[in-house]
Amino acid sequence: GTEVRHQFIDIKKSLPFTLLAINVDSGSEFLNTPMIQFTTMPGEKPITFTRSRPYKKNDNCYVEQKNYTHVRELFGYERFDDPPLVSLMNDIYKICWNPLQNFFIPTFKLKEKIRVGSKIIKKFDKPQTPYDRLMKSSHLSELQKQRLKDMKSKLNPFGLKQLLEQKLKLFFEELRKSKYREAA
Repeated sequence: GTEVRHQFIDIKKSLPFTLLAINVDSGSEFLNTPMIQFTTMPGEKPITFTRSRPYKKNDNCYVEQKNYTHVRELFGYERFDDPPLVSLMNDIYKICWNPLQNFFIPTFKLKEKIRVGSKIIKKFDKPQTPYDRLMKSSHLSELQKQRLKDMKSKLNPFGLKQLLEQKLKLFFEELRKSKYREAA
């Protein structure tokens, strides 16, 4: 409970906008006193805290669909409990993966679904990066947008990709060492 809370505090600090709500699944790692305390920190605006319905996996389908592209594609399907590996994973996300994905990789966003007979036709917006979507948003102040522009101007997508590959190589070397230590 407290470790998840610490991660949410870290996420909240790194967001370029105010965190208004969190919608979690029904896992005990989210539904606990430390997380409730996180959403109602004294002196701060409360964060709306909701949960998906028990046994309704599709409630979080938009989050769950990113598990493959944002987790499995990088690290595979294994669970990692070794603190140095978890620390390295967090480092990869913060320093390489998130900036690369958020500032430089365009994604499609579903605009609408229309049923025509038995077929469902999906219409998508033109691909944009999350950065571009934020810059067009009316929910960010000019100061927040300027901070994002400053962040982007310091980034090099080719350098990020190269660093990502180096850090992933290091991660899998550490994983092999960790498995070797467990087997011994």
